[in-house]
Amino acid sequence: MKAIQYKANTEATLFDFSETPGALPHTITEQWFAVFGPEPNADARIRVYIDGEADPSLDFQLYFAHMVGIQSCESEMGQCNDPRVPWASDFVSHLGRGGALKNTYRIPFSGSIRITIEMPGNGGIYYYVRGMTNLPVIVGDLELPPTARLKLYKNWDVTVPPIGKLPLIPAHASSGILFASMWSAHSDYIGFMEGCVRADIDGGDTLLLSSGTEDYFESANFFSAGHPSPADANWTEANTRDFNATGEAWGPESGVSYLNGTNPGPYSMAAYKFHVSDPVVWWDKISLTASNFDEPGCIVPPSPPALVKPLQIWTYTWTYEW
Repeated sequence: MKAIQYKANTEATLFDFSETPGALPHTITEQWFAVFGPEPNADARIRVYIDGEADPSLDFQLYFAHMVGIQSCESEMGQCNDPRVPWASDFVSHLGRGGALKNTYRIPFSGSIRITIEMPGNGGIYYYVRGMTNLPVIVGDLELPPTARLKLYKNWDVTVPPIGKLPLIPAHASSGILFASMWSAHSDYIGFMEGCVRADIDGGDTLLLSSGTEDYFESANFFSAGHPSPADANWTEANTRDFNATGEAWGPESGVSYLNGTNPGPYSMAAYKFHVSDPVVWWDKISLTASNFDEPGCIVPPSPPALVKPLQIWTYTWTYEW
């Protein structure tokens, strides 16, 4: 699509396709979005309807689904202002300030798929979608069953009390793999960064996916990359240390899209993680949780210091299930 005009608060079709079902699924392999308008359009809503369903299988906010944190979405030129532009990971990128949001999330379907967009203001759409018929879905080293479908679990502006646990994937029965997770979070105390991510799989022992929030996103020391060290003349003690945009980073499967705050607080962050090289698989049932503070080891029941404050958080967790 090139410069297609849209009306505010109207669901517009971006792509509508049908094909005779086969032994293998048909699969969307790539989508790219650039959306413009005189009004802020950071909250573009994308819906994906698979195989004639009345309610969409996938329903998400455009920028957040492309790993741009809530805090980064200040309107500029009618779209979200992502301070990291340009950047790219293996599966998602934002390569231009005027949109240029791309993902390579594989979306399998059997016979038909319809993709729509709904915007809060009038404007124009530039968009492309690509895919193949009869293409198996492969995530990392794993080829998924033909019945596997992409799913999304959301927490939107949720408050988690001290030592509370947030369900990233609510407990339910299925078979599947964890694909990706994106968080945007804020608290008046940095203690939520000491929360562990836990997976309960098939009735077995709890699997610890991290020893802390930044550890889950493959960093350490409160996303310390780019910050001063004790050898630097401007270094200060840890309990007064500032964290800011110098800590932002991105890699093939994990990264930090927003960072701002101090130790011990207030502290805000947004980060993403793709579980591709480290597959998390279940056969019967799954639940995945994040914690607002944990004691060292993530095993002893926490007794939080009085400083631990409520956590405000947005999360998207993507899975393939069958």
